[in-house]
Amino acid sequence: MSTSPLPERASLEYLKKLARERLQHLRRTAPDAKLAHALLDIAREHGFSSWRSLKAHVEEQRRTRVTAFIEACLTGATAVVAAALDGDGSLARARDLHGVTGLHAAAVAGHADLARLLLRHGAEPDAREQGDHATPLHFAAGHGHPDVVRVLLDAGADVHGAGDLHEADVIGWATSISAPASIRWEVLPLLLERGARHHVFSAMAVGDTEAIKRLVEENPDALDRRMSRFEQLQTPLHFAITRQRHDLLDLLVDLGADLEARDLSGRTPLEAAMMRGDHEAMRQLRDAGAQLPHTGDVTDFTTRMSALAGSVRKGVPMIAVSDVAATLAWYASIGFTELSRYDDGAGPDFGMVSFGGAEVMLVLRDRPGPHDVTLWFYTDRVDDLYATLKGRQLQVAQAALAGTPADGPHVEFAQNIEDMFYGARQFSIRDPNGYELYFIGSSRK
Repeated sequence: MSTSPLPERASLEYLKKLARERLQHLRRTAPDAKLAHALLDIAREHGFSSWRSLKAHVEEQRRTRVTAFIEACLTGATAVVAAALDGDGSLARARDLHGVTGLHAAAVAGHADLARLLLRHGAEPDAREQGDHATPLHFAAGHGHPDVVRVLLDAGADVHGAGDLHEADVIGWATSISAPASIRWEVLPLLLERGARHHVFSAMAVGDTEAIKRLVEENPDALDRRMSRFEQLQTPLHFAITRQRHDLLDLLVDLGADLEARDLSGRTPLEAAMMRGDHEAMRQLRDAGAQLPHTGDVTDFTTRMSALAGSVRKGVPMIAVSDVAATLAWYASIGFTELSRYDDGAGPDFGMVSFGGAEVMLVLRDRPGPHDVTLWFYTDRVDDLYATLKGRQLQVAQAALAGTPADGPHVEFAQNIEDMFYGARQFSIRDPNGYELYFIGSSRK
């Protein structure tokens, strides 16, 4: 049988329709013919040995087109996107393997005109991707793109966006789960104007004390609200310490916040402040009646650390870059070996290369500085290292609270120990220059 090439944009639905028509034809001479016979017939007609292989080929073609389309939306290639939509309007609602749509990509990058184009072709303003269960509006608000936020809201996007994995709602993405320096001042008034309501963390992030008081007056349980497990189940007091909002600590205490509430790692607010070396927060919480945490065994610190040093197998620097894919390609071009990359559907945001026995990690950052470097120490005793360093820091912090000299410098914790989604268990501390040192081992999950 001669074969005919598949159309450039082959559709499984169209091919199934052909198979159903073929089945009617087959049954004229073979009444017992099944749909499977017709599907096989169509597959062989196009040069495939089975319907399964034809289906896999068409689905791979579709995935490739969708990936290229979403990349064009991310980079702002309006002409490419428009041409693709003219040829196949279903791309406006298409998703990649992570559930990301072109509208998500345009929202991340701040392409308002592209967002309008996609919406005109039927894009879903409230589509949820799989990673954070977030809508395009979450991404536009979190990345501080008021023009895209306005376009999405005008198209009927849900201004609240409850149900994201961070449990922060859209207003939280614009405030409380953004870095302090990146609070989205232009986005927040627009969200509030369109009906969004503060929760305690968003109000704290922008220092709106009247909103905090109002929320607690309306519902005292607002003080017991927790951030998601991705933010370590922080309470408002923990969040004030993380954001260094000393101006809000006394207010929260006066309103009745629980001084002994524990986060995901079991730390009270005072313990969290002590581990960060935040003397002002330590004093405020201690004056409010917070209980001192147990320091654990801190005897012979130097000997214990010397013994643990043998557990560190290697140290790897991680540098921040503005384009992980391009950087990986550059390293490969001069003889390095790419060990891994992580791509969430919008381009790789992590990579790792080696040269001989040396390794370098790469992490995506919008505007990396010349000294944007962290150091990673791989160990099979990460919990022992954590306990030893934590005990030392709590001892030093208690000495500071008591006004007595500490036996040694403090150890500021930047990340408390936790199990990560990529299978590692890690924590980090800061050196006196601000560089972060990560200690990483296997997850206990």
